[in-house]
Amino acid sequence: MKKILSSIGMLVSLIIIFTSCSSTSHVVEGVQLNGTYKVSDVRVTGVDTRSTTHKETFNDAGNTSATILTKVKLETTVFDDVTPNCFIGSEWVLPHNGNGTYTIPQNGDCYAGTRNIVWSVRTDENKQKIFQLKILNGQKAKKVTEGYILNFTSTSQTGFTLMSPVTVDGKTAYVYYDFVRE
Repeated sequence: MKKILSSIGMLVSLIIIFTSCSSTSHVVEGVQLNGTYKVSDVRVTGVDTRSTTHKETFNDAGNTSATILTKVKLETTVFDDVTPNCFIGSEWVLPHNGNGTYTIPQNGDCYAGTRNIVWSVRTDENKQKIFQLKILNGQKAKKVTEGYILNFTSTSQTGFTLMSPVTVDGKTAYVYYDFVRE
């Protein structure tokens, strides 16, 4: 009898150990997100970033007028890193253990390079799946106490879209990132 109870106790201990060490589920709407992705597009809503044209008349000798193109460049950074457009073409490696990377490509004013991250899929208080991201900046994951929460707006076997609020000129805008599986 002691052998049976001892064996049952050992089995229960092993079950507890294996379930406590299992990796976080990265499944959203039946789609396993582990893998490598490229960000194919980044959109910002809630602020006007369209180019505009207007006519100006200069009061020189000929009363010359010109049409001037005014481009709005969104200077807000995301993830305390780079502007949203810098993420277009970035590669994200999201392995099952949650220790991943994203790489910003060489693109104009963008600070190119690879960033180490810890990522996970969590369920919020409204039972919605959310993407949690911590940028390590050379620190150990357990030392990083702040991170970013992004909402899933769509998922499929070929990719997913995340949305994150940002503050621009005191207003809330939203940045959408389209991820395509490689």
